[in-house]
Amino acid sequence: MLNRFERRTIEAAPHEPVREVARRMRDEHVGLVVVAVDHKPVGVVTDRDLATRVVASALDASTPVSAVMSPDPISIVRDSSLDSAIALLRKSGVRRIPIVDEQGRLTGLVSADDLTVLLADELSELAAGIEGNVEGAELR
Repeated sequence: MLNRFERRTIEAAPHEPVREVARRMRDEHVGLVVVAVDHKPVGVVTDRDLATRVVASALDASTPVSAVMSPDPISIVRDSSLDSAIALLRKSGVRRIPIVDEQGRLTGLVSADDLTVLLADELSELAAGIEGNVEGAELR
């Protein structure tokens, strides 16, 4: 279940200027903003998008974020399994996926980094358990 990744996610309205979205990214220390209408994702914009689609193209900072976002983002329903999230990240080739509820409203964001840390922690705990059993077996 993905509820462990449900947290405040930074949203922007499609009409917001990229300047404001970039400031929010800076202030909130995030690399992705979900563009939403009524809390339903309609697009995503990353810091890389701002660099390549705004700065490199010499667009004005008042350009609406809808002009530079990636539309129709892939999302995953909050009741999905971790395996489903991993498969979707791998299949889609993206690093972050918005989490939505049954009505399609944004509830969080899951990233490849989140899953890597989670799996590394679980493997570390497994290794500690194995190590403990090996040491115990050697004493018998």
